[in-house]
Amino acid sequence: MISIRDALDLVLGAVVPRPAEEVALPDALGRVLADDVRAAFALPPFANSQMDGFAVRARDLAGASASRAAELRVTGTIAAGTSELPPVEAGCAVRIMTGGAIPPGADAVVKVEDTESAGGVVRIAVAPRPGEFVRPAGEDVRAGDRVLERGRLLRAADVGMLAALGRPTVRVASRPRVAVLATGDELVPLGEPLTPGRIYNSNAYALAAACREAGADAAVLGAARDERSELTAALRAAASFDVALTTGGVSVGDFDYVKDVMDEIGLERRFWQVAQKPGKPITFAARDGRLFFGLPGNPVSSLVCFELYVAPALRRALGMRDVFPATVDVTLRATVKTARDLTELVRCRLDRQGDTLYATPTGTQSSGALSSVALADALVVSPPGIPELREGTRAKGLLTRTDRPLGSTHPFG
Repeated sequence: MISIRDALDLVLGAVVPRPAEEVALPDALGRVLADDVRAAFALPPFANSQMDGFAVRARDLAGASASRAAELRVTGTIAAGTSELPPVEAGCAVRIMTGGAIPPGADAVVKVEDTESAGGVVRIAVAPRPGEFVRPAGEDVRAGDRVLERGRLLRAADVGMLAALGRPTVRVASRPRVAVLATGDELVPLGEPLTPGRIYNSNAYALAAACREAGADAAVLGAARDERSELTAALRAAASFDVALTTGGVSVGDFDYVKDVMDEIGLERRFWQVAQKPGKPITFAARDGRLFFGLPGNPVSSLVCFELYVAPALRRALGMRDVFPATVDVTLRATVKTARDLTELVRCRLDRQGDTLYATPTGTQSSGALSSVALADALVVSPPGIPELREGTRAKGLLTRTDRPLGSTHPFG
Protein backbone atom coordinates (compact mmCIF):
# COMPACT_ATOMS: atom_id res chain seq x y z
CA MET A 1 0.00 0.00 0.00
CA ILE A 2 1.44 3.36 -1.03
CA SER A 3 0.77 6.99 -0.16
CA ILE A 4 -1.46 9.36 -2.12
CA ARG A 5 1.58 11.36 -3.17
CA ASP A 6 3.45 8.31 -4.48
CA ALA A 7 0.37 7.05 -6.31
CA LEU A 8 -0.22 10.42 -7.95
CA ASP A 9 3.43 10.65 -8.99
CA LEU A 10 3.18 7.23 -10.64
CA VAL A 11 0.04 8.27 -12.49
CA LEU A 12 1.42 11.57 -13.74
CA GLY A 13 4.70 9.94 -14.71
CA ALA A 14 2.81 7.69 -17.14
CA VAL A 15 0.93 10.52 -18.89
CA VAL A 16 1.68 11.12 -22.58
CA PRO A 17 0.89 14.61 -23.98
CA ARG A 18 -2.00 14.80 -26.42
CA PRO A 19 -1.37 15.70 -30.08
CA ALA A 20 -2.66 19.05 -31.33
CA GLU A 21 -5.55 19.62 -33.69
CA GLU A 22 -6.96 22.67 -35.46
CA VAL A 23 -10.52 23.67 -34.53
CA ALA A 24 -12.80 26.45 -35.70
CA LEU A 25 -12.85 29.37 -33.27
CA PRO A 26 -16.54 28.87 -32.29
CA ASP A 27 -15.57 25.37 -31.11
CA ALA A 28 -12.57 26.51 -29.04
CA LEU A 29 -14.35 27.35 -25.78
CA GLY A 30 -13.20 25.00 -23.02
CA ARG A 31 -10.33 23.60 -25.08
CA VAL A 32 -6.64 23.84 -24.13
CA LEU A 33 -4.23 25.85 -26.28
CA ALA A 34 -1.52 23.78 -27.94
CA ASP A 35 0.68 26.79 -28.84
CA ASP A 36 1.42 30.28 -27.61
CA VAL A 37 -0.62 32.93 -29.41
CA ARG A 38 1.20 36.12 -30.42
CA ALA A 39 -0.39 39.23 -31.85
CA ALA A 40 0.33 39.72 -35.55
CA PHE A 41 -0.67 43.37 -35.17
CA ALA A 42 -1.47 45.89 -32.45
CA LEU A 43 -4.84 46.15 -30.72
CA PRO A 44 -6.33 48.56 -31.35
CA PRO A 45 -4.58 48.78 -34.72
CA PHE A 46 -5.14 52.56 -34.90
CA ALA A 47 -5.82 55.40 -32.47
CA ASN A 48 -9.57 55.79 -32.01
CA SER A 49 -12.15 57.72 -30.05
CA GLN A 50 -13.51 56.55 -26.70
CA MET A 51 -16.54 58.82 -27.04
CA ASP A 52 -19.02 60.34 -29.41
CA GLY A 53 -17.84 63.95 -29.76
CA PHE A 54 -15.35 66.05 -31.67
CA ALA A 55 -11.73 65.36 -32.64
CA VAL A 56 -9.72 68.52 -31.93
CA ARG A 57 -6.26 69.96 -31.47
CA ALA A 58 -5.89 70.43 -27.72
CA ARG A 59 -3.84 73.59 -28.17
CA ASP A 60 -6.78 75.25 -29.96
CA LEU A 61 -8.82 74.94 -26.76
CA ALA A 62 -6.22 76.04 -24.21
CA GLY A 63 -7.98 78.30 -21.74
CA ALA A 64 -11.52 77.35 -22.81
CA SER A 65 -14.00 77.28 -19.91
CA ALA A 66 -17.67 77.61 -19.10
CA SER A 67 -17.25 81.41 -18.96
CA ARG A 68 -15.08 81.60 -22.09
CA ALA A 69 -16.13 78.95 -24.63
CA ALA A 70 -14.10 78.48 -27.79
CA GLU A 71 -15.63 78.12 -31.24
CA LEU A 72 -14.27 75.73 -33.87
CA ARG A 73 -15.38 75.17 -37.44
CA VAL A 74 -16.68 71.63 -38.11
CA THR A 75 -15.06 70.31 -41.27
CA GLY A 76 -16.22 66.69 -41.44
CA THR A 77 -17.61 63.60 -39.77
CA ILE A 78 -15.91 60.30 -38.92
CA ALA A 79 -17.99 57.22 -38.09
CA ALA A 80 -16.60 53.93 -36.84
CA GLY A 81 -15.18 52.19 -39.89
CA THR A 82 -14.55 55.38 -41.90
CA SER A 83 -11.29 55.03 -43.82
CA GLU A 84 -11.04 58.50 -45.40
CA LEU A 85 -10.14 60.83 -42.55
CA PRO A 86 -10.50 64.60 -42.98
CA PRO A 87 -7.51 66.33 -41.35
CA VAL A 88 -8.05 68.65 -38.42
CA GLU A 89 -6.48 72.02 -39.11
CA ALA A 90 -5.99 74.98 -36.78
CA GLY A 91 -9.31 76.36 -35.56
CA CYS A 92 -11.25 73.33 -36.80
CA ALA A 93 -12.88 70.18 -35.40
CA VAL A 94 -14.21 66.95 -36.89
CA ARG A 95 -17.31 65.24 -35.56
CA ILE A 96 -16.35 61.68 -34.47
CA MET A 97 -18.22 58.64 -33.24
CA THR A 98 -17.06 56.06 -30.68
CA GLY A 99 -14.48 53.79 -32.30
CA GLY A 100 -13.80 56.20 -35.15
CA ALA A 101 -10.14 56.61 -36.15
CA ILE A 102 -8.44 59.77 -34.90
CA PRO A 103 -7.83 61.98 -37.97
CA PRO A 104 -4.49 63.60 -38.85
CA GLY A 105 -3.82 66.74 -36.81
CA ALA A 106 -6.11 65.85 -33.92
CA ASP A 107 -4.72 64.84 -30.54
CA ALA A 108 -7.83 64.87 -28.29
CA VAL A 109 -11.55 64.23 -28.28
CA VAL A 110 -14.17 66.38 -26.57
CA LYS A 111 -17.28 64.40 -25.68
CA VAL A 112 -20.50 65.61 -27.20
CA GLU A 113 -22.00 66.39 -23.77
CA ASP A 114 -19.45 69.23 -23.37
CA THR A 115 -20.32 70.91 -26.67
CA GLU A 116 -23.01 72.90 -28.44
CA SER A 117 -23.09 72.87 -32.22
CA ALA A 118 -25.08 74.76 -34.83
CA GLY A 119 -24.55 76.03 -38.34
CA GLY A 120 -21.22 74.24 -38.92
CA VAL A 121 -19.67 75.60 -35.69
CA VAL A 122 -19.12 73.84 -32.38
CA ARG A 123 -18.82 75.75 -29.07
CA ILE A 124 -16.60 74.01 -26.52
CA ALA A 125 -16.40 75.08 -22.88
CA VAL A 126 -13.64 72.71 -21.69
CA ALA A 127 -9.89 72.57 -22.28
CA PRO A 128 -8.95 68.91 -23.03
CA ARG A 129 -5.52 67.47 -22.36
CA PRO A 130 -3.60 65.96 -25.28
CA GLY A 131 -4.71 62.31 -25.54
CA GLU A 132 -7.97 62.83 -23.67
CA PHE A 133 -10.63 60.26 -24.70
CA VAL A 134 -8.23 58.82 -27.26
CA ARG A 135 -7.40 55.11 -27.29
CA PRO A 136 -3.85 54.94 -28.70
CA ALA A 137 -2.83 52.23 -31.15
CA GLY A 138 -1.47 49.23 -29.20
CA GLU A 139 -3.10 50.33 -25.93
CA ASP A 140 -4.37 46.77 -25.38
CA VAL A 141 -1.80 44.62 -27.21
CA ARG A 142 1.38 45.46 -29.13
CA ALA A 143 2.39 43.63 -32.27
CA GLY A 144 4.44 40.57 -31.29
CA ASP A 145 3.07 40.35 -27.74
CA ARG A 146 2.27 36.90 -26.38
CA VAL A 147 -1.41 37.27 -25.57
CA LEU A 148 -2.30 33.65 -24.64
CA GLU A 149 0.00 30.94 -23.34
CA ARG A 150 0.17 27.31 -24.34
CA GLY A 151 -1.71 25.17 -21.84
CA ARG A 152 -4.39 27.79 -21.21
CA LEU A 153 -7.98 26.64 -20.83
CA LEU A 154 -9.83 28.91 -23.24
CA ARG A 155 -12.59 31.06 -21.77
CA ALA A 156 -15.07 33.37 -23.49
CA ALA A 157 -12.73 36.38 -23.22
CA ASP A 158 -9.91 34.34 -24.77
CA VAL A 159 -12.13 33.43 -27.72
CA GLY A 160 -12.88 37.13 -28.07
CA MET A 161 -9.16 37.95 -28.09
CA LEU A 162 -8.51 35.37 -30.81
CA ALA A 163 -11.36 36.82 -32.85
CA ALA A 164 -9.97 40.34 -32.41
CA LEU A 165 -6.70 39.04 -33.86
CA GLY A 166 -8.56 37.66 -36.86
CA ARG A 167 -7.95 33.98 -36.03
CA PRO A 168 -10.69 31.80 -37.63
CA THR A 169 -9.10 28.64 -36.20
CA VAL A 170 -6.83 27.75 -33.31
CA ARG A 171 -4.58 24.80 -32.44
CA VAL A 172 -5.67 23.00 -29.30
CA ALA A 173 -4.81 19.73 -27.59
CA SER A 174 -6.97 16.88 -28.85
CA ARG A 175 -9.31 15.53 -26.22
CA PRO A 176 -8.41 12.17 -24.64
CA ARG A 177 -10.94 9.43 -25.40
CA VAL A 178 -12.02 7.74 -22.18
CA ALA A 179 -13.87 4.44 -21.88
CA VAL A 180 -15.99 4.06 -18.73
CA LEU A 181 -16.89 0.51 -17.74
CA ALA A 182 -18.85 -0.48 -14.65
CA THR A 183 -18.66 -4.02 -13.26
CA GLY A 184 -21.06 -6.01 -11.15
CA ASP A 185 -24.04 -8.36 -11.43
CA GLU A 186 -26.09 -5.96 -9.32
CA LEU A 187 -26.13 -3.16 -11.91
CA VAL A 188 -29.30 -2.32 -13.83
CA PRO A 189 -29.36 -0.12 -16.97
CA LEU A 190 -31.16 3.21 -16.60
CA GLY A 191 -34.82 3.05 -17.43
CA GLU A 192 -35.29 -0.60 -16.50
CA PRO A 193 -37.20 -1.60 -13.34
CA LEU A 194 -35.23 -2.42 -10.21
CA THR A 195 -35.52 -5.86 -8.70
CA PRO A 196 -34.49 -6.78 -5.13
CA GLY A 197 -30.74 -6.65 -4.54
CA ARG A 198 -29.98 -4.54 -7.62
CA ILE A 199 -29.11 -0.87 -8.19
CA TYR A 200 -28.84 1.48 -11.15
CA ASN A 201 -25.49 1.95 -12.89
CA SER A 202 -24.89 5.47 -11.54
CA ASN A 203 -21.09 5.31 -11.29
CA ALA A 204 -20.52 5.04 -15.01
CA TYR A 205 -22.57 8.16 -15.73
CA ALA A 206 -21.01 10.16 -12.90
CA LEU A 207 -17.50 9.26 -14.09
CA ALA A 208 -18.32 10.02 -17.73
CA ALA A 209 -19.60 13.45 -16.68
CA ALA A 210 -16.47 14.01 -14.59
CA CYS A 211 -14.32 13.15 -17.63
CA ARG A 212 -16.12 15.76 -19.69
CA GLU A 213 -15.68 18.34 -16.95
CA ALA A 214 -11.94 17.60 -17.07
CA GLY A 215 -11.81 18.19 -20.84
CA ALA A 216 -12.01 14.63 -22.19
CA ASP A 217 -14.49 12.79 -24.38
CA ALA A 218 -16.12 9.88 -22.57
CA ALA A 219 -18.01 6.80 -23.73
CA VAL A 220 -20.00 4.64 -21.33
CA LEU A 221 -19.43 1.01 -22.30
CA GLY A 222 -22.17 -0.23 -20.01
CA ALA A 223 -21.67 -2.81 -17.28
CA ALA A 224 -19.77 -6.08 -17.32
CA ARG A 225 -21.03 -8.94 -15.17
CA ASP A 226 -18.80 -10.51 -12.54
CA GLU A 227 -17.54 -13.14 -14.93
CA ARG A 228 -13.89 -13.35 -15.85
CA SER A 229 -14.45 -13.93 -19.57
CA GLU A 230 -16.93 -11.07 -19.92
CA LEU A 231 -14.67 -8.67 -18.03
CA THR A 232 -11.68 -9.72 -20.14
CA ALA A 233 -13.57 -8.96 -23.36
CA ALA A 234 -14.78 -5.62 -22.01
CA LEU A 235 -11.30 -4.53 -20.89
CA ARG A 236 -9.83 -5.51 -24.26
CA ALA A 237 -12.45 -3.29 -25.93
CA ALA A 238 -11.64 -0.45 -23.52
CA ALA A 239 -7.93 -0.80 -24.32
CA SER A 240 -8.49 0.90 -27.69
CA PHE A 241 -9.21 4.18 -25.85
CA ASP A 242 -6.59 6.61 -24.53
CA VAL A 243 -7.82 6.09 -20.96
CA ALA A 244 -9.97 3.32 -19.50
CA LEU A 245 -11.86 3.60 -16.22
CA THR A 246 -13.46 0.64 -14.54
CA THR A 247 -15.49 0.94 -11.38
CA GLY A 248 -15.90 -2.01 -9.03
CA GLY A 249 -14.16 -5.36 -8.81
CA VAL A 250 -10.82 -4.12 -7.44
CA SER A 251 -11.01 -5.23 -3.82
CA VAL A 252 -10.46 -8.69 -2.33
CA GLY A 253 -13.86 -10.31 -2.84
CA ASP A 254 -14.41 -13.63 -4.57
CA PHE A 255 -15.70 -11.86 -7.70
CA ASP A 256 -13.20 -8.98 -7.82
CA TYR A 257 -11.41 -9.86 -11.06
CA VAL A 258 -10.25 -6.49 -12.39
CA LYS A 259 -6.65 -6.68 -11.13
CA ASP A 260 -6.13 -10.22 -12.39
CA VAL A 261 -7.63 -9.45 -15.79
CA MET A 262 -5.41 -6.38 -16.11
CA ASP A 263 -2.41 -8.63 -15.58
CA GLU A 264 -3.70 -11.28 -17.99
CA ILE A 265 -4.13 -8.89 -20.91
CA GLY A 266 -0.62 -7.49 -20.50
CA LEU A 267 -1.20 -4.19 -18.73
CA GLU A 268 1.68 -2.89 -16.61
CA ARG A 269 0.10 -2.55 -13.17
CA ARG A 270 1.88 0.20 -11.22
CA PHE A 271 0.07 -0.03 -7.88
CA TRP A 272 -2.89 -1.47 -6.02
CA GLN A 273 -4.20 0.01 -2.77
CA VAL A 274 -3.45 3.53 -1.57
CA ALA A 275 -3.37 4.56 2.10
CA GLN A 276 -6.49 6.71 1.84
CA LYS A 277 -10.14 6.70 2.80
CA PRO A 278 -12.35 6.57 0.82
CA GLY A 279 -10.80 4.85 -2.21
CA LYS A 280 -8.19 2.55 -0.73
CA PRO A 281 -8.53 -0.34 -3.27
CA ILE A 282 -7.75 1.70 -6.41
CA THR A 283 -5.42 0.13 -8.97
CA PHE A 284 -3.56 1.74 -11.88
CA ALA A 285 -1.88 0.31 -14.96
CA ALA A 286 -0.40 1.64 -18.20
CA ARG A 287 0.60 0.33 -21.61
CA ASP A 288 1.89 2.10 -24.72
CA GLY A 289 0.93 5.50 -23.37
CA ARG A 290 -2.61 4.39 -22.49
CA LEU A 291 -3.83 4.65 -18.90
CA PHE A 292 -6.02 2.17 -17.04
CA PHE A 293 -7.67 3.03 -13.71
CA GLY A 294 -9.45 0.39 -11.68
CA LEU A 295 -11.62 2.55 -9.43
CA PRO A 296 -13.57 1.25 -6.42
CA GLY A 297 -17.25 0.42 -6.81
CA ASN A 298 -18.58 2.60 -4.00
CA PRO A 299 -19.81 5.85 -5.59
CA VAL A 300 -17.99 8.18 -3.20
CA SER A 301 -14.74 6.23 -3.52
CA SER A 302 -14.86 6.25 -7.32
CA LEU A 303 -15.46 10.01 -7.53
CA VAL A 304 -12.83 10.86 -4.91
CA CYS A 305 -10.27 8.72 -6.73
CA PHE A 306 -11.24 10.41 -9.99
CA GLU A 307 -10.62 13.81 -8.40
CA LEU A 308 -7.25 12.79 -6.96
CA TYR A 309 -5.78 10.82 -9.88
CA VAL A 310 -7.78 10.74 -13.09
CA ALA A 311 -8.62 14.43 -13.44
CA PRO A 312 -4.99 15.58 -12.93
CA ALA A 313 -3.84 12.96 -15.46
CA LEU A 314 -6.34 14.18 -18.06
CA ARG A 315 -5.36 17.81 -17.50
CA ARG A 316 -1.65 16.95 -17.69
CA ALA A 317 -2.27 15.10 -20.99
CA LEU A 318 -4.00 18.21 -22.34
CA GLY A 319 -0.97 20.32 -21.47
CA MET A 320 -2.69 22.43 -18.83
CA ARG A 321 -0.43 24.35 -16.47
CA ASP A 322 -2.64 23.88 -13.40
CA VAL A 323 -3.78 20.30 -12.96
CA PHE A 324 -4.39 19.81 -9.23
CA PRO A 325 -7.36 20.80 -7.07
CA ALA A 326 -6.78 24.19 -5.53
CA THR A 327 -6.21 24.10 -1.76
CA VAL A 328 -7.66 26.33 0.92
CA ASP A 329 -7.14 26.63 4.66
CA VAL A 330 -10.32 25.80 6.58
CA THR A 331 -11.53 25.62 10.17
CA LEU A 332 -13.76 22.69 11.18
CA ARG A 333 -17.23 23.57 12.41
CA ALA A 334 -17.83 20.09 13.85
CA THR A 335 -15.81 17.16 15.14
CA VAL A 336 -15.55 14.18 12.77
CA LYS A 337 -14.00 10.77 13.44
CA THR A 338 -11.31 9.79 10.91
CA ALA A 339 -9.21 6.75 10.03
CA ARG A 340 -6.11 6.63 12.25
CA ASP A 341 -3.81 4.87 9.79
CA LEU A 342 -4.99 6.41 6.53
CA THR A 343 -5.25 9.84 4.94
CA GLU A 344 -8.97 10.51 5.14
CA LEU A 345 -10.73 12.93 2.81
CA VAL A 346 -13.75 14.39 4.55
CA ARG A 347 -16.53 15.78 2.35
CA CYS A 348 -17.43 19.25 3.59
CA ARG A 349 -19.48 22.32 2.75
CA LEU A 350 -17.67 25.65 3.00
CA ASP A 351 -18.85 29.02 4.26
CA ARG A 352 -16.92 32.18 5.02
CA GLN A 353 -17.35 34.44 8.02
CA GLY A 354 -15.01 37.40 7.99
CA ASP A 355 -11.50 36.16 7.29
CA THR A 356 -12.26 32.55 8.28
CA LEU A 357 -13.37 29.81 5.87
CA TYR A 358 -15.35 27.19 7.78
CA ALA A 359 -15.86 23.54 6.78
CA THR A 360 -18.89 21.52 7.84
CA PRO A 361 -19.02 17.76 7.10
CA THR A 362 -21.86 16.84 4.73
CA GLY A 363 -23.42 14.31 7.06
CA THR A 364 -22.43 10.67 6.94
CA GLN A 365 -18.98 9.94 5.54
CA SER A 366 -20.04 6.51 4.28
CA SER A 367 -18.43 5.66 0.94
CA GLY A 368 -21.87 4.73 -0.37
CA ALA A 369 -23.45 8.12 0.36
CA LEU A 370 -23.36 9.83 -3.03
CA SER A 371 -25.20 12.85 -1.64
CA SER A 372 -22.19 13.60 0.59
CA VAL A 373 -20.16 14.33 -2.58
CA ALA A 374 -22.96 16.16 -4.36
CA LEU A 375 -23.29 18.57 -1.41
CA ALA A 376 -19.55 19.04 -0.86
CA ASP A 377 -17.44 22.05 -1.79
CA ALA A 378 -14.17 20.49 -0.64
CA LEU A 379 -12.37 17.39 0.56
CA VAL A 380 -10.79 18.23 3.91
CA VAL A 381 -7.57 16.30 4.51
CA SER A 382 -7.08 14.39 7.76
CA PRO A 383 -3.47 13.03 7.83
CA PRO A 384 -2.60 9.56 9.16
CA GLY A 385 -2.23 9.26 12.92
CA ILE A 386 -5.16 11.56 13.73
CA PRO A 387 -8.24 9.73 15.07
CA GLU A 388 -10.49 12.76 14.62
CA LEU A 389 -10.66 16.28 13.29
CA ARG A 390 -11.97 18.31 16.19
CA GLU A 391 -14.22 21.33 15.97
CA GLY A 392 -12.05 24.44 15.62
CA THR A 393 -9.14 22.52 14.06
CA ARG A 394 -7.43 24.17 11.09
CA ALA A 395 -6.95 21.87 8.11
CA LYS A 396 -6.34 21.82 4.36
CA GLY A 397 -9.24 21.49 1.95
CA LEU A 398 -9.16 20.48 -1.72
CA LEU A 399 -11.80 22.40 -3.67
CA THR A 400 -14.12 20.12 -5.62
CA ARG A 401 -16.80 22.38 -7.14
CA THR A 402 -16.80 22.63 -10.93
CA ASP A 403 -16.42 26.42 -10.77
CA ARG A 404 -13.33 26.08 -8.57
CA PRO A 405 -9.91 27.40 -9.57
CA LEU A 406 -7.15 24.89 -10.21
CA GLY A 407 -3.72 24.99 -8.63
CA SER A 408 -0.17 24.35 -9.83
CA THR A 409 1.08 23.15 -6.42
CA HIS A 410 1.03 19.44 -5.59
CA PRO A 411 -1.58 19.23 -2.79
CA PHE A 412 0.28 16.37 -1.10
CA GLY A 413 3.76 17.81 -1.49
